[in-house]
Amino acid sequence: MKLLRLGLAAGLAALAIATQGCAGGSSGSTGSAGSGGGSTGSAGTSGAAGTTGAAGTTGAAGTGGTGGSVAGAAGTTGSAGTTGAAGTGGSAGATGTAGGTGTAGANGGTGGSAGGAAGRGGTTGTAGSGGSAGGTAGTGGATGTGGTGGSTTPHGSAAKFNCPAGPFASNPLTGMGTVNMISAPSPDYFAFIEGPVWISSLSTLFFSDNASSPTERIWKLVPPSTTPTIFIAASGSNGLGVDNNNQIIATIQRAPTGINRFNPMTGQAGTLIPTTAKPNDVIVRSDDNVYFTDPATGFYRIAPGSTTVSAAMKLPNNSGQPNGIELSLDENTLYVGDVSGNVIYKYTLAADGSVGATGTMFAMAQSGHNTVDGMCTDCAGNVYASTSGGVEAYTSTGTYIGTIPTGESSNCTFAGADRKTMYVTSRALLKYVTLGVPGLPD
Repeated sequence: MKLLRLGLAAGLAALAIATQGCAGGSSGSTGSAGSGGGSTGSAGTSGAAGTTGAAGTTGAAGTGGTGGSVAGAAGTTGSAGTTGAAGTGGSAGATGTAGGTGTAGANGGTGGSAGGAAGRGGTTGTAGSGGSAGGTAGTGGATGTGGTGGSTTPHGSAAKFNCPAGPFASNPLTGMGTVNMISAPSPDYFAFIEGPVWISSLSTLFFSDNASSPTERIWKLVPPSTTPTIFIAASGSNGLGVDNNNQIIATIQRAPTGINRFNPMTGQAGTLIPTTAKPNDVIVRSDDNVYFTDPATGFYRIAPGSTTVSAAMKLPNNSGQPNGIELSLDENTLYVGDVSGNVIYKYTLAADGSVGATGTMFAMAQSGHNTVDGMCTDCAGNVYASTSGGVEAYTSTGTYIGTIPTGESSNCTFAGADRKTMYVTSRALLKYVTLGVPGLPD
């Protein structure tokens, strides 16, 4: 009670002085009262403002200026005003008790920065590598939402499957470079080279030579060198692929036939998955499904983690000779080339990688007969088919774009740091050319 009486007396004295200072501890309905109080606040040394906002027991500050202006402090010794809650749109907080530095409630913070840029998300909507995290919270504001995923994620997370962000040129052949040719180092030779693949982690191209004497072998080339060297002298291989661990997947056509893996650094072979077929070409999906062809019997699948080869699958009407095999950019479609029928067929793949029962025509090759061999895909979804007249380019819907003038061609892949260099195998020459769109290294 004694303190209350002393406070009341001091409050009255403060009120008198505040009247001269134009603000002080008055009700402050406009928020300007706070500044006046600062100039004469010493009067409130022993008194707290009154309950009505006039100079009294606790000297209530003004109700707070609109827009979050700072509430005036009434006296140098008053207790600090309670920080007002963030008001919608930045309005000041609730009235605080008078204090030396009692500030108004924090301005309503602006919201966090916008969500991260759209990442190259997957077909399932998962954010891709480009998507940044949600925006950081603004002062007093809410945390920004995370960036949404991009439209497609080609294949999976392994290095071999990653494409740079687009957009890409509508015509990948625009500005195409000159076709260059590489021969085997003398006195060696290429009998019939096939299955080029690029191992990004080693910046190295590997390809098979189907030499019948002494045996099939695997070569390697490390650009910018144009001199290939023998990597495995007796691989027994034809077509090659790359798995999710950057291991070489090889179709072994010399008995015992099957599918095997080779370490791209040491050349050490893995455990053969045997088959009675004579494998020709191969492709690996990002979930480890393996698909391969045998022109004499059909095409096949090995499920992830399995060592069992599926029953032979046939081209429509049980005709033709399956040779080249490739996946669409989103991995939902399997392309199979008929080397005798001059046609590329497409099959829908289920989520687990199983192949749909009915294939339909994707495209008819443009040049000659017995032409459709190995294939490759670029980061825009275009499909390339090696033929006797060059490498033919098609859109993802099967529309013919044009032909890369590589002449007789057996297979193709994309390589180089930017993956815009296409390497093409043929009977006796390795060829390469720069395109306008990067691609997958098979």
